Amino acid sequence: MISAIPMVPISVGAHRVIEGVSLQHVCGNPLLSKDRDNALMMRITEAALRSLQTPVDKPTLFKPTEEPQRELVHAS
Repeated sequence: MISAIPMVPISVGAHRVIEGVSLQHVCGNPLLSKDRDNALMMRITEAALRSLQTPVDKPTLFKPTEEPQRELVHAS
């Protein structure tokens, strides 16, 4: 689950919680430039994928990394 308020899903027992940005824009920030917003969305998506690959036995918070793990690729 991606949440801007991660303590709520953790407190109700969600096993994998990814820290989002804000209530209005959980997976992005429209105030950023397009490139920086895309990089932020990529970091959140990678944190979600990392959470699915990580064995957990209790509620666990995953935070987006500072830098994207991979270069963004755009179809031309």
